[in-house]
Amino acid sequence: MKAWKTIKSEIAFKCKYLKIVEEDFFGPSGKKHKYFILNRKDYVIVLAKEGDYLYLIEQYRYTTQSKMIQVVAGAIEKGETSLRTAKRELREEAGIKAKKFTNLGWFYAYYGCSNQKAYVYLAEDLEFGKQEPDEIEKDGDIKVRKLKISKIKEMIKNRKIKDCDTLSAFSLFMLKCDNK
Repeated sequence: MKAWKTIKSEIAFKCKYLKIVEEDFFGPSGKKHKYFILNRKDYVIVLAKEGDYLYLIEQYRYTTQSKMIQVVAGAIEKGETSLRTAKRELREEAGIKAKKFTNLGWFYAYYGCSNQKAYVYLAEDLEFGKQEPDEIEKDGDIKVRKLKISKIKEMIKNRKIKDCDTLSAFSLFMLKCDNK
């Protein structure tokens, strides 16, 4: 197979949260194409488990104009490992510290337009404290929800949970943890 060859790559848009790169390239067929690539920081997703329960969060999401029940998630900051980010995000969003973290894997979040990765962790042996939400999370009225694993399955089936991060993380959880 012939290689893909980039002809031109330039920033089309840039802000604090993302960058959009416009690229012209030749595909293996020799035809010229244009693509816009969304560059965002890789991020983590955390499923906190206690017995037959998982701790998710519920918050208002401006982008969907609705309250969403979802996993704890957040961007990996410069100099942080994915594990350190998982610990920080779990504490900030849910007020939970965990003694045990298991890496369940990763996936491309938006492979059709980005190479951003989402790293999924299972947190166990939990200690509960106070949430430390940022300003947007405070405005979104972030709340912790303790849900039975069977209830989460039902919510997914009934489209009460419909975001890709929660669906993907829960799939990895079910495959790797064998319904524990």
